[in-house]
Amino acid sequence: MLARSVCAAVFVSTLILAPAAAPAAPTSAPGSTASPTADHARDGGIISGKITSVDLQHNLIAVNRTAISVMPSTQIQGNDPGYHAITDLRLGMSVEVYTSQISGRYIAQIITLR
Repeated sequence: MLARSVCAAVFVSTLILAPAAAPAAPTSAPGSTASPTADHARDGGIISGKITSVDLQHNLIAVNRTAISVMPSTQIQGNDPGYHAITDLRLGMSVEVYTSQISGRYIAQIITLR
């Protein structure tokens, strides 16, 4: 009799708990802006050459007339030890810029002074 009661209890609990244990279908979060056509960052390659423009107000430089955004997270590396900023960049300097690209715009990740 006890075995039958245990089996019945297990059967009932399986029926009750099984729907809760089933994986839920994925849903998108409210206000989600992700879409199949959304632009994502991708590798923009390396742009090497001379700085042809420096715009400190908009945090932009141009290397061989290619506009590149300089972010606060952009690493600027030189031959000397220490930190460098966009204010250290001058017209005519030779640089190598490792970039990513979003919506057709180049974003500097690392700028190496040569």
